[in-house]
Amino acid sequence: MLASGTSDPSASALFLSPHFDDVPLSCGGTVALFGSLGIDTIILTLFGGEPRGPLTPFARQQHRWRGLDDTTVIRIRRNEELAAAAVLGATARWLDYPDAIYRDARYTSDDELFGPIHPDDAGLLEELADEVHAFLEALPKPVTVFAPLAIGNHVDHQLARAVGQRLADRGFVVWCYEDLPYAATVSGRATLARFALHAPSPPWIVPLTEELFERRIAAIDQYRSQLAFIFRDLGDVEATLRRYAAELGDGGLTERFWSLNESDRKVPFRSSTGP
Repeated sequence: MLASGTSDPSASALFLSPHFDDVPLSCGGTVALFGSLGIDTIILTLFGGEPRGPLTPFARQQHRWRGLDDTTVIRIRRNEELAAAAVLGATARWLDYPDAIYRDARYTSDDELFGPIHPDDAGLLEELADEVHAFLEALPKPVTVFAPLAIGNHVDHQLARAVGQRLADRGFVVWCYEDLPYAATVSGRATLARFALHAPSPPWIVPLTEELFERRIAAIDQYRSQLAFIFRDLGDVEATLRRYAAELGDGGLTERFWSLNESDRKVPFRSSTGP
């Protein structure tokens, strides 16, 4: 069960999403929980912009694998995000930066997409951090920020985590969610195990009711253009995510977050393990 009685509850929460779908996939139950507690909750997709030039063959192939048309893909994905956020009781917003596969020819293979950040993206981090900071200033205070842990190493997830770290350095309370479905893979589990050994502080565990978990699944179901491809090697979507959530909670459904703040960690509410 969860209790909202703390001395410093969040008035708002900002979930940073590298792409449309990352937040509901990774921590949609917590998003739904926040809405039920009256916390103003926004999912902000950092890389939600239209391509700014001709598509590379790699980008076109990414569309073909998902059965998407080159001219309508961004509109489809934005509509899916709006529908998913509505299921969770959140607001969906996005910035105008294009996805990595649309940033010129910087990332033209999976090895590049899941490798080091391209030198031409060096200035992008500070731009993103400043724009998100300005966005945060308009939200009700106090505000809690959530960013991806970057499990899987996708370059856009790396940038989103780095934005979270910049915000933590500027004094914001920032928690990292475990990127799913990357974290449910063999390599993702190994990465998380190594991270946990050296984490500066224990994780924050958020227990979920069955209703909250089902709302997360209902939100994820809105991403019809993505799911078959994303889970092609993992099997059934709900079964995969339910198994992962149960493993974290020793049988009970949970979501887990890791602090980016060195000290003075604050959570939006207390959690307890009672019935």
